[in-house]
Amino acid sequence: MLRTLFLIALVGIQYPGFCKKTVSEFTAVYDNRKNAVKIKWQNKFPGIKTFIIQRSSDNITWADIALQGIKDNTGIKQFYFEDKKPAAGENYYRLKCIGNNDSVEYTLSIMVIAGSSGYHWVMYPVPVRDMLTLQYRGSGIIKGVITVLIQNSSGNIITRVRNASLTRIIQIPVNNLGRGMYDVRIIVEDEIIWNQRFIK
Repeated sequence: MLRTLFLIALVGIQYPGFCKKTVSEFTAVYDNRKNAVKIKWQNKFPGIKTFIIQRSSDNITWADIALQGIKDNTGIKQFYFEDKKPAAGENYYRLKCIGNNDSVEYTLSIMVIAGSSGYHWVMYPVPVRDMLTLQYRGSGIIKGVITVLIQNSSGNIITRVRNASLTRIIQIPVNNLGRGMYDVRIIVEDEIIWNQRFIK
């Protein structure tokens, strides 16, 4: 059963485009205190009548978990939803966008890792300006070198940083990055243990 989302704000500004071009700041971040994935996005185009949040465990097979219809098709709308039932480990999220002419498009997917003490990393501030901070708040021992990758929306690696296994706070300068969305991944022993998206 689909759930109705909470509409945060409405501003009367219009821009051309559809789905990937108009759904901006689509982010999904795991909150380990709530054991929930917080999903936010904006719609800048009046041509979309419905959003459906989809979740996948393998980035192949997708299930609808929430629906947001848009009654007033003008202006920028900001949306927020919490997925309170993420699976332990990898979860993928994307938006299915349905236009007024019933055309269907999808945003790029986001991988979020959730549910295990091994994944207790937090990232701040978001949006970030000059310095991105990653902090490990788990109680388990990190067994291997910590590699951090920052990728742009096309999947190209922009920054690669390696840290010792005892590192608990990692600070990465990002003042060289342009405005936009980026994915940050933490890899230990060739395994992605954490993945989030941030806005610059």
